[in-house]
Amino acid sequence: MAFRKSILLGSTSIAAVLCIAAPAMADTATSTDAGASTVGEIVVTGIKESLQRAITIKRESVDQVDAVSAEDIGKLPDKNVADALQRIPGVNTESAASGEGGFDENDRVSIRGTSPSLTQVTVDGHGIATGDWFILDQYQTVGRSVSFTLLPAEFIQSTTVYKTQDAALLEGGVAGVVDLNPPTALSLTQGKNIIFQGTAEGAYNSLTGSWKPQVDGTIAWANNDGTFGVSLQGFYEDRSIERFGQETLGYTPITSAMPIGAANPKLVGVEAQTLIGSTLFQQEKTREGGHFDVEWKPTDRLELSLDGFYSHLDASNVNDNYMYWGSNELNNNLPTSFTVKNNTLTSAVWPTIAPNSPFVAAGQQGKAVDGMIVDNIYRPGANAYTYYINLDGKYKLTDNFTLSGKFGYTAGQGQTASSPFFEADAATGVAFQPSGNGWQVTPTNIAGNSPAGLNNDFAINETFTSQDKEIYGQVDGDWELDSGVFKDVAFGFHAAQHTRQVDGWDRGCTLGSDGACTADGATGLYPFALTNPKLYPGGFNSGSLGIPGLLIPLAGDPSTIQKIINAIPGGVRGPISAIVQPLNYYWPGSFKVQEDDYAGYVMGHVEGENWRGNFGVRLVDTEENAFTNVPTGAGDPGAINSSAFGPYEIDHVKHNYFDPLPSLNFTFDLQKNLLLRLSAAETMSRPDYSALGGTVSLTDLTLTGNGGNPNLKPIEASVYDAALEWYYAPTSVMAVSLFYDDLSSYVTYGTHTQTFVDQFLSKNGPVFEPYVISSPTNTSGELKGVEFQVQQPLPYNFGFQTNFTYVDGEDAEGNPLVGTSKITYNAVAYYEVPLFNVRLAYTYRSHYFVGLDRSSLENEDGNGQLDASANFNVTRNITFTVDALNLTDSLLKYYAANPTQVRAVYENGTQVYAGVHVKF
Repeated sequence: MAFRKSILLGSTSIAAVLCIAAPAMADTATSTDAGASTVGEIVVTGIKESLQRAITIKRESVDQVDAVSAEDIGKLPDKNVADALQRIPGVNTESAASGEGGFDENDRVSIRGTSPSLTQVTVDGHGIATGDWFILDQYQTVGRSVSFTLLPAEFIQSTTVYKTQDAALLEGGVAGVVDLNPPTALSLTQGKNIIFQGTAEGAYNSLTGSWKPQVDGTIAWANNDGTFGVSLQGFYEDRSIERFGQETLGYTPITSAMPIGAANPKLVGVEAQTLIGSTLFQQEKTREGGHFDVEWKPTDRLELSLDGFYSHLDASNVNDNYMYWGSNELNNNLPTSFTVKNNTLTSAVWPTIAPNSPFVAAGQQGKAVDGMIVDNIYRPGANAYTYYINLDGKYKLTDNFTLSGKFGYTAGQGQTASSPFFEADAATGVAFQPSGNGWQVTPTNIAGNSPAGLNNDFAINETFTSQDKEIYGQVDGDWELDSGVFKDVAFGFHAAQHTRQVDGWDRGCTLGSDGACTADGATGLYPFALTNPKLYPGGFNSGSLGIPGLLIPLAGDPSTIQKIINAIPGGVRGPISAIVQPLNYYWPGSFKVQEDDYAGYVMGHVEGENWRGNFGVRLVDTEENAFTNVPTGAGDPGAINSSAFGPYEIDHVKHNYFDPLPSLNFTFDLQKNLLLRLSAAETMSRPDYSALGGTVSLTDLTLTGNGGNPNLKPIEASVYDAALEWYYAPTSVMAVSLFYDDLSSYVTYGTHTQTFVDQFLSKNGPVFEPYVISSPTNTSGELKGVEFQVQQPLPYNFGFQTNFTYVDGEDAEGNPLVGTSKITYNAVAYYEVPLFNVRLAYTYRSHYFVGLDRSSLENEDGNGQLDASANFNVTRNITFTVDALNLTDSLLKYYAANPTQVRAVYENGTQVYAGVHVKF
């Protein structure tokens, strides 16, 4: 690492010599001024106009970039910024942040095979805080990636994806930076005094069969001389969502201590399912907020801008899951038959009564075994928000020296305000076997599929809040030079204090026959029989998921769940404020990380005949403070004994890291429209907050969990890029790029055993059990790949875009890197005439490693999706719009170590948006 940094630092110091020699390489090339190219002579509108703007941004940049303009976002069948960015070569998107499985819209963005946490997302160059609505993302996997579910497409005028680093860019992106550019007041008015534009649509979901409203509008005003302007935007977007699925919530190796392993020694080490569930997720999702901008140019030398953004997502949801309890069968029962394939238990038939066998544990022989579990989880008020307020200024002190700066504050939050959770089990024989996209699970008596056959397990209520906030300031200077090839020297300083804090409160009990929290843990019949049981909808069957025999069981009604929770004497009750007290503080899932980040840079811009470039260095200092909760003895010094989850202490772990990040980027005009780009840089990113915070998420039914490591070092890489771009027509480009990332420091996942309180067994007091905890560790790795793209208009008003990306990545042990898909490609075809335009867009991403979830591997299978949009111009001011996402109703599929070990399959349905857009 030190050797590579020395090379890059030396490269920047001698770049002046290289750039003096460089013009000789291009003497035979024809000079091209990109800003004065024939692109500006062609008058186009709509799709072609947006493509032309994106080409201009790409061509004029010294760095390797791709862009999406406002017209792109408006014309593509996309409803948030991530949906639009997935069309860019080398960019991948995910519809989930961790182990919760994918939903109906893209949520995370990654670049060139890296994890989304290694992508820096900025707004006009400054950071933006984020929040996640899903509970697992609030405390289990708390990453650095920004949730794009909070960023509607209408918020952005243009977006630039930097695939190479320069010294002026904010650090944090190992493979790249996504910079979002909201519209400014004067860019909206463009010489007019006042403009208004807005859209009113209906949003339809094929699984819910309902329409919901989508409304956004922007008004902007400017004075007559265009020196002062104000803009205001608002949006309200409602959607009704259902997700059908089957989940296998983990695999465990069969051991000789299990009856099946004792009776069949050859099965020891074979992976077996711990839980298989038929899951129905229902949600009402409402996104609302807005953006404002005040822009003032009082003189030719001074510019000031104040803007702010707020987005709130109400994401209340219900999750019902009817599950085969595999871990309980493995530990207490002996199957009458089974099959194995690819070191995986692929079928088994379990009797209702454990046989009288020497292989079954003493005391369990001849007893009924609970083979099924019903989980009913209700999360009213689940929400997330983000906002920022930012002041930008630029002042030209002299004709050659410009000083600029920004100062701002940003905050985000994800919250599960309340999560009533009721669980019951059933003593039933059960069998499973492979079928379609998952497992066919069949109980062998009716009791397992009836309210009368369910016994109380436990009920809990919990609340989690994840707060994200940052205060930042930056000062930049630019000194224009008139000294041969040296055009200017840029320098600056950036400081930020970032805090991420997660707090959770959890309270539960084991239920007795009267529905009370009993001391002896006696169980009885379901105390609140559902007189009108709610069933899974009719579409939840083999027709949608391809799994014949999927259970159509009882699913808890949210109001009934709430009644059960509130009526338990001495146990969990509402309102949620009743559990926010030391006794219920869930310290295993709580933590705080505070970072003070300081960075200074200097960068030179150089230019000669037919070439241009930049070189510089960014110096980054990170002061890291992780406050982690660790288990301890009740009598140990510093022990906190107030929590029902056992004694703990707060461990304050401090680290300081200094990273010099040299970089250089050069572009050569080999011919009039043929460019060669060469880039090299050192980059860095910091580990996920949950990885540093040491938070632990436990699954009692499988004795597994996810944890952290506060001693992780930053992710560091040496990145190299070479690109050849041919702009052979005004709205056409053909480009190929080769890249290599040497990850000298990287974060991967391993497992270890740690002892915690088992809530499920803690009936007469705390019961401690060993849990297998997945936790991150440092290693090294590499990424290498190629990107290819073509954009071409065709005769008769047709045109197409296509791109292909191949990435090969692995860590030092040969394991796959998180987020690396070997193959990604996009194919977009369009037809445009003045009256209307139509566009079809297909995106495919091959399988990739998601990470460890409940100590089991999780991979997402390859997935392709077809989207479409159509716009009909009634007048120059009124347009009817129709957008459709996932026309093919593609399923999201996940597996563990290999495709035989199915993890999950989900159907989110097709979404259609239809309405009218006006602009005056």
